[in-house]
Amino acid sequence: MRIALDARTIYAPQRRGIGKSLLELYRHLPDVRPDWRVIAYHRCNQPIGELLPEPYVQPRMIEMPGDRFNAWDRFRLPFACRRDRVDVLHCPANHCPDWMPIPTVVTIHDLIPLDIPEGQPVKPTQRFDRSVRTACRKAAAITCPSDYTRGRLIGDMNADPARVFVTPWADFGKPASVDLAGRIKIFEKYRVEPPFVLHFGAAEPRKNTRRVIEAWAGLRKQIKSRARLLIVGLDAKAQAELSICTARLGIESSVALHGFADEADIPALMRMADVLVYPSLSEGFGLPILEAFAAGTAVITSDRTSLPEVAGDAAQIIDPEDFNTITKAMNKLLTDPVYRRELVRRGLSQLKHFTWHRAAEAFALAIESAAETTPQSRRPVRAA
Repeated sequence: MRIALDARTIYAPQRRGIGKSLLELYRHLPDVRPDWRVIAYHRCNQPIGELLPEPYVQPRMIEMPGDRFNAWDRFRLPFACRRDRVDVLHCPANHCPDWMPIPTVVTIHDLIPLDIPEGQPVKPTQRFDRSVRTACRKAAAITCPSDYTRGRLIGDMNADPARVFVTPWADFGKPASVDLAGRIKIFEKYRVEPPFVLHFGAAEPRKNTRRVIEAWAGLRKQIKSRARLLIVGLDAKAQAELSICTARLGIESSVALHGFADEADIPALMRMADVLVYPSLSEGFGLPILEAFAAGTAVITSDRTSLPEVAGDAAQIIDPEDFNTITKAMNKLLTDPVYRRELVRRGLSQLKHFTWHRAAEAFALAIESAAETTPQSRRPVRAA
């Protein structure tokens, strides 16, 4: 089997959750299907190193200075697949070609742009909607990281249940303990040391960063005097706006606002943090929860979308729209080490349900299902 992979998220300058998980998936695919071969198409013209296992995966750059009229999805990628005589194309990042000359597997992580359109540009949101609906009609198979997303695709997008496969992500392994030099590096770079609460923030409302700050302001002074809230992942505009917010609330001395954290720093930050607060309003999976479990860090997360599915009984589950419940959860975990250790124990147990071997096997079954389809068998299911 020859698989074509749209690998742009792997070779992106700042690899986010999709790129990181896709990289791990394809690193483990040889374990379950050693006879397959993958061509990884990308647009990065800088040295990329050995990100994927060669010769199992063959990176191939497509020269393309721009992307007017969505030309990558519409023309360049389908033509490259046809030229290279691949058996199946994998589009891993919510988008897919309108024209699918070969069986295509599309990974749809979530429907967040449709559920929470506030702050989203209109045209990209419309393009996302069209792409998801196209995938549900035309793709030979769809993969998604959670039962929650699968249910949404079937119930709201009329996808054929037989063609929608759940391939849950996994953690990236237990991070190494942080030595003295590592702690000094984190302190100098992020101006924080234990005890602290870690939050992956963003300007977009979905990440709930403002409510986390309001919840922190509600903590007792004794807690804020000895602990800090570290928020990473903020662009310059968000940092400026949130600095005004923390000053207005009188908590600027106990809140550290930081830009995007280096990928290499995430394991140490997660390991050193006492608590990860992750009260997102919507997620297709929730990978930071598993990363925190692997690091031995207690988690606070939301009671909606896919997050309870990932967290199980190993996190403090809260209503993300009520900052008082977030305050109470942070207060509990920062002052009750016995309960915090119990959540850590449960988290390590919950990790057993999420492995990259399991993800790779589920993904391989989706690829094989797609390879066996014909255009007639991929006709959409119509509502009764």
